[in-house]
Amino acid sequence: MEKGKRKKEEGVEFDFGGLFKGLGDFFESVAEIAEEGKTEIEKTGEITFDKAKKLRGMYGINVKVSSAGIPVVETFGTRKRKFEKREPPEPEVREPLVDAFEEKENIRVIAELPGIEEKDIKIEIEGDILKLSADGKERKYSKEITLPCEVTGDMQKTYNNGVLELILRKK
Repeated sequence: MEKGKRKKEEGVEFDFGGLFKGLGDFFESVAEIAEEGKTEIEKTGEITFDKAKKLRGMYGINVKVSSAGIPVVETFGTRKRKFEKREPPEPEVREPLVDAFEEKENIRVIAELPGIEEKDIKIEIEGDILKLSADGKERKYSKEITLPCEVTGDMQKTYNNGVLELILRKK
């Protein structure tokens, strides 16, 4: 090995120092996205596998931050991947945080549903059971709440910044 940076295997010499520098650049890019509030950044570079045989390749990464704040990394370049690209897994169904308060004539229910649009929320009432569900692009929620008493079909609903508030009229 040359200065601990290169490893020779099956006649191909590889520069690990360049690999580690590339990883460092990647983490700097992610930090740059976070600090500057960007939603996308792209970096490219070149890899030399064996100077004598002139084995070279181009690589690049594209980092995007989704609306939910999750970084999505896409790679590209002349080197082919040895595995198939897979679809992202179906989001797991979460149980939202819910509080129910009994008032004189009403029951007030407050549920936290971050990352959901109001149109994706479904509310069902059967006797004293309230069923909440939401199926958004990146998140799913579902919960059944037993209310302190039965309610009428009258309901006031507000949804703002991921917080759902329901005012249900007691029977």
